[in-house]
This record gives sequence, structure tokens and C-alpha cells, in this order.
Amino acid sequence: MKNKQTEKTGRSLASKFKHRFVYALIFLGGRGVAYLFLYPLVLFYSLSPAVYRKSSAYIQHRFAPKNRWQFFKHTYLLNLTFARTLVDRAALGILGKVEVVSTEEECVLCRELVSCGKGLILLSAHCGAWQMAVNLTDFISAKKHVLYYRNPKDNDKTVAEHSGKQAPFSFINPAGPLGGVVEMMSALQKGEVVCAMADRVFGDEKNTVETSFLGGKIRVPYSFYRMAAATGAPIVIIFSPWLGAGKFASWTVAHFTVPEKGPSKENYQIFAQQFVDALQAFCIKYPYQFFNYFDLWEKDYATND
Repeated sequence: MKNKQTEKTGRSLASKFKHRFVYALIFLGGRGVAYLFLYPLVLFYSLSPAVYRKSSAYIQHRFAPKNRWQFFKHTYLLNLTFARTLVDRAALGILGKVEVVSTEEECVLCRELVSCGKGLILLSAHCGAWQMAVNLTDFISAKKHVLYYRNPKDNDKTVAEHSGKQAPFSFINPAGPLGGVVEMMSALQKGEVVCAMADRVFGDEKNTVETSFLGGKIRVPYSFYRMAAATGAPIVIIFSPWLGAGKFASWTVAHFTVPEKGPSKENYQIFAQQFVDALQAFCIKYPYQFFNYFDLWEKDYATND
């Protein structure tokens, strides 16, 4: 059974015209002018029942709202934060302006891990300013790959498409054969870096394990931990909380290696849970910065594994 999430992700709500209009605002007036346009735009979308439903599962699990007003407030603030990160991503490509708060220790850690020659797996999630952060990993000299599914109905431009410059990474399509595992293994064996979002499932749901998240059960991929065991590549869990206009931080949560534990996926569940625990801590600290717009806790997952 193919995971239905593949068709749920990366699809733009706004038309190409609206995206182009926001790009023009950024170019002519800066991100501040674009932010002002977001207030009525986000209000319009947040009142839409279809949009409302997309984030309802997260709102319910994270905030447990007691009435419709609280539900709407959380929905609006979540959508507004997401829209601001999209404006900032466009501004990075159009204006080239962004402020990153990180420590030299984090940069040194990644460089030292890469220097071991076994590759590096950077695991993050669809939260904060991840779409900007992935474009600002120049402190790692090794070749970088991003596991990324681009929905044909995505009307937004990447940073590289805005700037006209070559992206500092290449894409690996998780919707391709074997979920991009062959390409990721090849890159790691060459000592290169693979960046991936470990909170979302692509491909066959048999390649997932169950974890606990915000009071419920969700399924996440375990292939990253299996690959780490097979190649010896270390894993770094890193998030990029959005701090304000054009500003985000680098938050390195943990780094570890995965010992070989055989073929059973249940042997790697503990590492997947470690990642999900870190994501839950992120959601508690930054409640309006987790942007998975579908029901992670839905009950109709395949269970024939």
C-alpha cells in the first residue's frame, strides 16, 4: 500500500499569481510590506473549512482547545507563522538577507563528523525555518543532498530559483524507486551529506515504525537509522526555529551513531523515538512552528507489516 501522505504534501494553497504578487512586494518594499499583506491573506485561508481541517489534528494534540475561538486562534497563528517563514525564504532568494543564530561549536561538530569519511545524516522536520536553513549549510564543505519531494502543484519558488544561483545541494526524490535509498546510500559511502525530514513518510508504509508523539501514536521512517548502521554515518538531529523577521537559529539537539542491529525494523524504533521526542520538545517550545498539514495520527494506516 502506498502512503497517501505523498499526495498530501508540498501542494501550494495559493495560486501562482498570489505568489508572484508577494514576490513583487518583497522586491519593492522588503519583507515588512509582505508581512502586512499576510494578515488578511492568512485570515482568509484560516476561515476556509478545507484549510482548517489540514492542521486540526496538530491543533487538537498540541493545544487541546476548549472552544471554537481557541481552535481558530491557534490555527491562525500557526498559519501566520508558516506564511512568514515562506516570505523569509523568498526574501533570502530575492534580497539575500537573513540572520542565522548558531554557535561555532555546532559548525565544528558537523565538520569533524564529516571529516571521518563515513558521510553525515542531518535529520530535521517540517518545522521552523527549515526551508531557509537547508540553503545555508556552506560551513560543511562536503557535497550535500536533500531528500525532497516537490509536488507538481507547488507554485512556490525555491531560493535558488529566486536568486538565479546554483543551489548548494542536489535533490533526491523520496517518491522515486525505493524511496531514494540507493542514492542516499551511494552519497554516504562517498563521505557526502544527506539532509532529510524524518517526520514524514514516503513510499511504502512497511518502512515505518510506531512512535509516541503529543499524546498519540504516529508512524515515522526508520530507514535513516538503518542506513546509518549500514554505512557507519553519524546522525545529527537539528532544528531551525524561526526567531522573527529574517532570523532563525540553529538548534542541534543530539548526535549519535547507530550500531548494526540486524534487519528487523523494530530494533531501530528506539532511534526513531529519540528523534520524535526531540521534535515534541521543539513543538512545546515553539508551538506555532510545526507545519505538517495533515493528520499524523490518522487511524487508517496500513497495519499489515
